[in-house]
Amino acid sequence: MREFIYVLLVSVTIFLLATFVTADSPKQSRVQACTGECYEEYVRIHGTPAQIEQKKQEAAQSDPFSDLRPVWAGCAACHGTEGQGVGAFPVLAGQSKDYIIEALTIYKNRGQRGAQSALMWGQASVLSDQDIELIGEFVQEGFPK
Repeated sequence: MREFIYVLLVSVTIFLLATFVTADSPKQSRVQACTGECYEEYVRIHGTPAQIEQKKQEAAQSDPFSDLRPVWAGCAACHGTEGQGVGAFPVLAGQSKDYIIEALTIYKNRGQRGAQSALMWGQASVLSDQDIELIGEFVQEGFPK
């Protein structure tokens, strides 16, 4: 039962963080449509939607961690964007790839590593072996941007 409560608390915390981080700022105006001159200006600055997508693909090809970044956003909610740890959650910065791989593999298999292991079971259960390897490299390399 304690494990369920821990997982529930983490889930609620992540939900609340995501809600407040993505909420529209009251200072931002909402643009409902961009047509005519507005669209032409947007294309002049950013390119066409196809060009924007091509730039994204090129950037992803040059970033070995591009597949990991959406996954890491969930990790960062508790461990910090640069692994500095948030509150009672552990610091990952400075850890080796092997350490991270071992820890995530234990969590994925619902093993115990400490008092808060149950919090990581759900998180690690959705990770593939490739994801775990990539997270280990990402942490070891110091959370490159």
